[in-house]
Amino acid sequence: MNLIQEYIELTKTCASTDYGDKKSVKLHNKSVDKMYEIAEKIGYEQTTDTIEDFAKLLDKTENKTNVWAAVHILERIPTDKTIEEKALKIIKQQADGDSAEAMGFKIWLDNYKRK
Repeated sequence: MNLIQEYIELTKTCASTDYGDKKSVKLHNKSVDKMYEIAEKIGYEQTTDTIEDFAKLLDKTENKTNVWAAVHILERIPTDKTIEEKALKIIKQQADGDSAEAMGFKIWLDNYKRK
């Protein structure tokens, strides 16, 4: 399994997290750590998967793969302006609203803008 395919599998794990179950939450957290690891490997070009290959995940909405990829691109992968803007647009859509999740993305965006 290549790293991008593994990343997609990890987003499935996160999408099915049961926050009332400690084991499920632990698996979720391990999955997120692994996704960061994959993003960094691709960002530092330590793999056959390219940044452009990874950026294609921004079009994959199933299991919020695009949202995870957007965060990981903006936090860990050096990219061009086009990819950065696409990733930011995805995050801004997530930040729209009054849910706890939207509030989290608003805070994330504020922190990102300060960098």
